[in-house]
Amino acid sequence: MIKKRLLTLLSLSLLIPSIIYADCTKEEINNFKKLGDNYKITYEFNKDTKLYILTFYSPNPDMYDFISEDASVFSNCEVVDDKTATCNDIRSGEYNFEIVGVTTECNMTFKKIEIKLPKYNQYSEDPLCDGIEEFVLCQPTYDKEIDYETFVSRINSYKKNHQSNSTNNNIENTEKEESKIIKYIKDNLFQIIIVTVFIILVIITIILTAKSIKKSRRLE
Repeated sequence: MIKKRLLTLLSLSLLIPSIIYADCTKEEINNFKKLGDNYKITYEFNKDTKLYILTFYSPNPDMYDFISEDASVFSNCEVVDDKTATCNDIRSGEYNFEIVGVTTECNMTFKKIEIKLPKYNQYSEDPLCDGIEEFVLCQPTYDKEIDYETFVSRINSYKKNHQSNSTNNNIENTEKEESKIIKYIKDNLFQIIIVTVFIILVIITIILTAKSIKKSRRLE
């Protein structure tokens, strides 16, 4: 089943120019309308290879599945389960996919999906990104064109603002803790006074008792 699905994807992609599309029944069309939104393609950047991994989710791959004019997309794929397949080592660029019927009676195109994979951001390897990998300019998939001078300037601004925000957050957290303590004291003032008076009385009693014991020992 796994090998069959991969071979089907690759074969369909290779045969796109010569496919004679057959009309699908109303039932097959309506059935896809129910499933169509669940057909998805997601991508993930592989930091080791600096290439992408595409994940195809097909709720009913026996009836409808993905094809692409670029057959190389499916050259290094593996099936995760009956509905999910991943394809590795995909280069950056724009890719067009179609969801088509994969039965002999129904092979018309139901949906088209365009995926744009951003080119690798070389600035993400710059030492200035150490410790601030979350910053947009340090993301490996940031695809806007900027010169190095602008990159350095924005990095410095981010670090300055980030440090300022961290300081402000620490101050806010301290103020919140102090506010909680003050509120607790106000809400429990009566109990605190009673406990404090009790502790003072206990201390006084201990002191007086100690003095009394010392005095009796002297008289002995």
